[in-house]
Amino acid sequence: MIYFSSDLHFNHNKEFLYKPRGFDSVDAMNITIVNNWNSIVTDEDDVYILGDLMLGDNELGISLLKKLNGKLHIILGNHDTEPRIELYKTLKNVVEICYATQLKYKKAYFFLCHYPVITANFDDQLAWTKHLVNLFGHTHQQHIFYNDNPYMYNVGLDAHNNYPVSIEQIIIDIRQKKDELNKEGH
Repeated sequence: MIYFSSDLHFNHNKEFLYKPRGFDSVDAMNITIVNNWNSIVTDEDDVYILGDLMLGDNELGISLLKKLNGKLHIILGNHDTEPRIELYKTLKNVVEICYATQLKYKKAYFFLCHYPVITANFDDQLAWTKHLVNLFGHTHQQHIFYNDNPYMYNVGLDAHNNYPVSIEQIIIDIRQKKDELNKEGH
């Protein structure tokens, strides 16, 4: 299976981050993210992490990342500094590290980066698979679509109850959003 996530912010000890996620402490957030992740992701799964993996104490952050299942594809975010990138390279399950990439899955094309990017317009004459869908994080919004755009999908933990989201769920959500917009006359 292929999963996506973003903005783990391991060890980011700021209430404005962990409180909206439903935690009383950064330690509770860290433990829950690892447990949620490993409850669905196996070592055979590919996981694309779209930036901002950790903050604060890099050694603690990397120790938490070492606990995550899956083959990790790291897309760098604004908090992924050079020292952190060097630490990511030491993880045995890291497949790639880059600033952005494109993924084809079945008939659909996805542009993966940390930031929300307009990659398609609302041309209803085309099937959704004919659009390049942006998968992003960064915003910490709890909504899965950016400004109701079905081609801009938020994979951040804040929008998925602190779990990674599968590519199959993303496809279901996009189809539902397209149907909803079509009924509204968009």
